[in-house]
Amino acid sequence: MKRALLPLTLLLALTACSPEGEGEETATRLSTPPPKTTALAVRTVRAGEGELTVARTVAATLEAGRDSNVAAQSGGTVVRVLVGEGERVASGQGVVQLDDTAAGQALTSARLGLQQAELSLRQAREAVEAARPALEAGVRAAELGLRRARQEAQDAAERYDDDQLTDAQLLAAQAGQAQAESALAQARNALAQNGRAGAGSPEALELSVQSARAGVTQAETALARTVVRAPFAGVVVSVAAEVGEAVGQGSPVFRLVEAGNVRSRFNVTPADAAALAPGTRLNLDAGGQTYVAVVNEVSGVAGTDRLVPVTARVQGGADLPVGGSAQVRYRATVGGGVLVPSSALTSEGGESAVYVVEEGTARRVPVRVDAESRGRVAVRGLDAGARVVTPVPGSLQDGARVRVAGGGS
Repeated sequence: MKRALLPLTLLLALTACSPEGEGEETATRLSTPPPKTTALAVRTVRAGEGELTVARTVAATLEAGRDSNVAAQSGGTVVRVLVGEGERVASGQGVVQLDDTAAGQALTSARLGLQQAELSLRQAREAVEAARPALEAGVRAAELGLRRARQEAQDAAERYDDDQLTDAQLLAAQAGQAQAESALAQARNALAQNGRAGAGSPEALELSVQSARAGVTQAETALARTVVRAPFAGVVVSVAAEVGEAVGQGSPVFRLVEAGNVRSRFNVTPADAAALAPGTRLNLDAGGQTYVAVVNEVSGVAGTDRLVPVTARVQGGADLPVGGSAQVRYRATVGGGVLVPSSALTSEGGESAVYVVEEGTARRVPVRVDAESRGRVAVRGLDAGARVVTPVPGSLQDGARVRVAGGGS
């Protein structure tokens, strides 16, 4: 009990031995606690500019790069199926054979018609060439006769002037010249019209040959269409016609998909579609493996579900099953501007704000939130580079004195 009172007794003794007033000051100093620090310790980060992205995963359907229901170009009865389902075919290879009896007969008849037309044309040309020498000789004879008639008419005119011929004789000489001129004109016209007039002329027969050739081409096309061929290289998925079955022109006969060219089709929001330009690379998960898909088409019109269709070619996905499902993963930009951590954001009275440290003082800055993703927020109303308090202490108020703990980041 005495040991417990010793410090107080000693204190009283020291106070009594001290000069007047000094003892009281010493007692006050020893009994008053040290002053408290008023600055609140906070951590800060610098606000920076950038874009916010978010990971998206959407369902996709695997399709062939080219998928066609090949139709018959002519009607007929199926006589043979040349390729089975699941087999690969080359471009232009026949898959289904239709009855070609009528088409073959039509082609034979057209070829015979062409041969007859060509024969008639050849005979007409030979006849023209055979008649040409005689017609040319006629022209030469008429030219000689005209020269004689002109000379006779000239001589008659001179003799008439010398009163050696009568009027009748002069007129007869002049008439002979006129007849010679007419004969020459007729001979020349006969030579010019040689083989040009009538249905049997070479010109008319040349038109007949051209028409016959067109008929042969048409018949050959009709015969070729009795074989339904693959328009491109691929795999025959199914055959819709059987032997003995009649198919009409335009009726689907078999389905062909392009081999080694698989694409995915999926739907995205209009905002994401704007960022998925052709050439954008995506990740596609199918069959337990991840492939790279490259966007090749983005529809500019949203469907009834307000989603935009997108197609992307799958690299290395030749063995993926057409019609199967897959998952497409990509990153989409949801906003941009000045970025701060989500923990730096406060809300009061429906207004968002952050605290900025300036010269040891916390200043409340109202902001507008544009987007949020992965713990970051894109805001407006804040300058890039500002030191923002994060996380925000519950006791922090606008204008409070603060000190940055740990130097901030």
